[in-house]
Amino acid sequence: METDPEYVSVSITADELRQIDQVLRTSAARLEDLYRKVSDAAFKDLGAVFETLHWDILKETGYMSWFGLAFTLAGYLSSYCQGEARSGARDKWLSFKAQTDFIAEQLDELKLCLEVDNDIYKLAAGTLLYCCAVIRHMKSKNRGCLCFGSQSAGSPVKEQIENSIAELKALQDNLTFATLAAVGNRVSQPISPPGTTNRRSGLELYTVSVGLEQHVSTIVEFVKKNGVCLVGIHGQAGLGKTTLLNEVVAKVERIEKRLFASIEVGEDLRQMQSSLLEQLGGGKKEITSVAQGRSALLYQLRKLKQNNKVARIAIDNLYDVRLVGELFPHSLGKVLPANSCVIITCPSLAILSRVDQLCRPAMPNYHYLPYKLPCLAPQQAKALFISHAASEPVNTLYSINGIFSKYGDLANHFLPLCEGLPMAIKVIGSYFSNPANRNEENWTAIGKRMKQVAEEMDTSEDQMFAKLLVIYEKLGPAQKEAFLDIAAFLRGWDWRTVERIVGKPQLDTLVDQALINAKLKDAESTSGIAQYTRYSERPWKSEMVMMHELLYAIACRRAQGNRVCSEDQTHLPERLKMDGPGMELKNIQGLSLISCKEPLQGTMLEKMQGARVLILHDTGVKGYCNKPLSQLQFFYWGRSKVAPDVRIPFQMERLRKLEMVILRAAEIDLTIKFPAQLKDLTLIGCNNMDELHECILQLVGLLELHLNGCNRLHDLTHAFGKLKQLRRFRLENCLSIRQLHKSIGQLASLREMDLSGCTNITTLPAEIGNIVTLQKLNLMLCKCLLRLPAEIGSLRSLTHLNLGQSGIRMLPQEIGKLLALEELSLSGCELLEKLPKEIGMLSGLLRLNLNSCTDLKELPREIGALGSLQKLSLNSCTSLSRLPIEIFDLLSLQSLDLDYMKLLAHLPAEIGNLRMLQRLSLNCCTRLNRLPPEIGSLPALQVLNLVGCTGLKLELPAEIQKLAKDNAVYVHREDDSLTLEGPKNPSFKLYSMTY
Repeated sequence: METDPEYVSVSITADELRQIDQVLRTSAARLEDLYRKVSDAAFKDLGAVFETLHWDILKETGYMSWFGLAFTLAGYLSSYCQGEARSGARDKWLSFKAQTDFIAEQLDELKLCLEVDNDIYKLAAGTLLYCCAVIRHMKSKNRGCLCFGSQSAGSPVKEQIENSIAELKALQDNLTFATLAAVGNRVSQPISPPGTTNRRSGLELYTVSVGLEQHVSTIVEFVKKNGVCLVGIHGQAGLGKTTLLNEVVAKVERIEKRLFASIEVGEDLRQMQSSLLEQLGGGKKEITSVAQGRSALLYQLRKLKQNNKVARIAIDNLYDVRLVGELFPHSLGKVLPANSCVIITCPSLAILSRVDQLCRPAMPNYHYLPYKLPCLAPQQAKALFISHAASEPVNTLYSINGIFSKYGDLANHFLPLCEGLPMAIKVIGSYFSNPANRNEENWTAIGKRMKQVAEEMDTSEDQMFAKLLVIYEKLGPAQKEAFLDIAAFLRGWDWRTVERIVGKPQLDTLVDQALINAKLKDAESTSGIAQYTRYSERPWKSEMVMMHELLYAIACRRAQGNRVCSEDQTHLPERLKMDGPGMELKNIQGLSLISCKEPLQGTMLEKMQGARVLILHDTGVKGYCNKPLSQLQFFYWGRSKVAPDVRIPFQMERLRKLEMVILRAAEIDLTIKFPAQLKDLTLIGCNNMDELHECILQLVGLLELHLNGCNRLHDLTHAFGKLKQLRRFRLENCLSIRQLHKSIGQLASLREMDLSGCTNITTLPAEIGNIVTLQKLNLMLCKCLLRLPAEIGSLRSLTHLNLGQSGIRMLPQEIGKLLALEELSLSGCELLEKLPKEIGMLSGLLRLNLNSCTDLKELPREIGALGSLQKLSLNSCTSLSRLPIEIFDLLSLQSLDLDYMKLLAHLPAEIGNLRMLQRLSLNCCTRLNRLPPEIGSLPALQVLNLVGCTGLKLELPAEIQKLAKDNAVYVHREDDSLTLEGPKNPSFKLYSMTY
C-alpha cells in the first residue's frame, strides 16, 4: 500500500505502515474466524483466540513495544480508512467498523473474565482494544471521517489522524504503567490469604530452601555472564534438584523481571515442545511429531536471535540422554540468542554433556556450568529432619526450648541412613511426626530393618529405595492402596477429585508422611483425562497431586502386574493377554486405557474380579461384561468426540461396591441404572438430557453430584429435593438453566453449591434460605443474576460467597445476617453501584474483593466496622473517588489494594492506624498527588507499590524513603529500564520477548 505522507503523523513512518498493512492483510482470515467465533454463543474460550491473534501480530512486527504497536496501528487505520474512503469502499469500511465494534465489546467482556490483581491482565489484549478505540474515537468525535460519517462533515482527515495519535499518546502512559505495575506486583512478597491451608505449606515454606542458599547465589551469578549460558544441575534422585531449579528461576525472574520458558519432562514430548514453543513466543501450535516440534523451535529461536531477543529456558527432570536429541533442535547452539540461558536438571553428567554438545557451537561467547548438587551438610540435615519430625518450621527451631534435645537422638540415629538426601530426610522425619511412632523400641527396629535391606542392594540408589520401602510398609492397608492408585492412575489429577476417589483420610496421611504433595499448576498443563476431571475454585489453576520420582518408582515396583495402564495408543497392554499361574487377570486391581485403538475384550474385563479402579477413555469394548465386577469402587468412562456407540460395557446397578462414577460424553444412555449405594456422580458434557433424569433422582444416598457443561439441561425437577444426603452440588457451565427448582431448599445436608458459568440463571428461589448447612456458594459468571433473594440472610453457616462477574446490581440488606461469612467476592460486578450499610455487620469477614466494580461510587461508612477484615481489594474501582475515613479503623487489615483508582487524589494521615498492614498497592493511581508520611511508620509494611503514580512528586516523604533505603519495605515506582515478558497468569498466558 502506498501511503500519502500528508496523512501520516510524524510518529508513524511509511515503512511501518507498509509493514503493518502486510501483517493485517495476512491476518484477515484470523480476523474473520475471530468474528465468527465470538458471534457463536457456544464458543467459550475467548481468551485463547484474542491471545493468539494479539501475539501473532506482535511477533510479526518484530516485538515492538505495546504502545509502539498501538501508534503504528492507529496511524495505519487512520490512513487506510482515508484511502479506502477515497476509493469508494464505504460499504467495506462500514462492515469493518461493525466488526471492530463487536470485537471491542467482546474484549470488554474478556477483561472481566481475567482474574486480576494487576490490571496488566486487563490490558493483555490492549493493542487490539486501542485499535478499535481509534475507530470509535473518530466516529464519536464526528469530525467528518469519510468512511464513517458524512463526507460533507468537512474536517480534514489529517486533523483526525493527529487527534487520534494524540489520544493514543495520552494512553501510552497507561500502557507503560500497566506493565510496570505488573513488575511491581511480580516482585512483591504475596500476602497469604488468612485461613488457607495448603498441603503442609506452613512447614514447606521454610524447609524447601534449607541448605540451598549458596547454590542459588552461585548459579544466579553465573547466568549473568554475557553470552549463552548452560547450567546443568545433576545428581542422584532426592537431592532437591527441582527445588534448586525453582528457586534459581524465581530469583532470576525477580531480579531481571523476565519469565523463563519452563517445562517439566514427561511422557508426551510433543506436548512439551508445544508448551516450550508457546512460551518462547511462537504461539499455540499443534505438534504432530517431535521432528516438527524441533523444526518449530529452531525457527522460533532463530527468529528471536535475528531480532536480538533473549531466550531463557528451564527444563526439569531430563531423565534420559535419548530425549536430548528428540526434544531439542540439533543446531541449538547456532540459534540460541546472545545472553540466553538454559538451565536443566538431570540425574547424570552424561545427559548434561549431550546438551553441552548441542550448545557448544555458541562459542566463543558460551559458558557451561555442570553443577553437581551435593548432599546436605550434617547440621542442615538435622534441622530439616527435626522440622518434619516436630512439624515446626525450620527457621523457628533454634528458638524453641529443648526441641533439639527432644529429637536429637532420633535424628542422630536416622541421619546416617538418609545420606544427606532431603527427600529421604523429609519422608523418614515425617513418619516420626506421629507421636505413636516415636517410642524408642519402634524407631530402633525400623533403623535396624533399614540397615538390613540396604546391605542386600548394590547401588546407592537401590539402597535408598529399599530404606524408603521400609517406611512404605508401615502404612496401613488403605493408605498403601491409595498410594499405589495415585502413582498408577491419578498422579497429576486435581486434588479434590483424587480426594474423592481415594478418601480424604488416606490422602491426609500420605501428605503428613511427605509421600505426596500438592502443586499448583496452570490449567493448560493438565493432560490426558486429568483435564476432564479437574475441579478447582480457581479455574485457571489446578492443585494437582504429585509425588517424587523416587517414590513413584517404589510405587511402580509394588504395583507391577496388579495395576495396568496403556503402554501405547495402538495395542492393549501385554499384561491383559496373560492369564496363567501367578498372572491371572483376577489379580488386577486397576486398569486405565487411554485412547487405545485396540478394543478391550468383554471376556477379559469380566475376569478382573479384583479390579477396584477402571478408567476407559476413547477406548472401545468388544462384547459385553456379563459378570459384575464385585470389587469395583471407581469408574471413569469417556469419549472426546461424539460416538455412535455410547453403551457402558456392563450393568452398573449390579456393582455392589461402586461408589464413584465419572461419565464424559455428548450422549449418555439415559436408561442406565446406577447402583443404589453410589455416593459420587459426575456427568460432563452430556447434551441429551433436558431435565435431571430419574436414574439420578433415585440415588437418595448420593453425597456429591457434579454436572458440568450439560448444555441442554434446563430443569432439575421437583424430585431433586429427594437427594437429602447431598453435601456438594456442582452445576457448572450449564447454559440452559434459567432458574433452580424450589425443591433445592430441601437439601438439608448441602455444604457446597457451585453454579459458576450458568450464565442464564436469572433468580435464586427463596427456598435457598432453608439450606442452613450451606458453607460455600459460588455464583461466578452468572451474568443474568441481578439480585439475591432476601432469604440469603438465613444461611447462617455460609463462609464463602462468590458473586464475581455476575449481574448483581445490589446486595440485599439481609447480607448483614451472614455472621459466619469469611470471604465475599464481587469482583467484576460492573452494575454494582453501592453496598448496603448492613455489610458492616459481617463481623467475621476476612476478605472482601471489589475489584473492577466500575460503577461503585462510594463505600458505606459502616465498612469500618469489619473488625476482622484482613484483605480489601478495590482495584479498578474507577468511579470511586475517595475512601471513607472509617476504612482506616480496620486494625486487622493486612493487604489494601487500590490499583487503578484513578480518581483517588490523596490518602489521609489516619492510614497510620493500620498497624498490621503488610501490603499497600497504589499502582496507576494517576491523580494521587501526595503520600502521608504516616505510611513510613507502619510497623508491619512489607510492600508499597507506586508504579504509574504520575501525580506524585519526584521525592517521596523522607519517612518512606527511609523504608526503601533500609530495605525494610519493597517500594516500587517508575523504572523505565524494567520490562516484563508477560504476566505469569495461565488464564491468559503471554510471553513477549521485548527486552
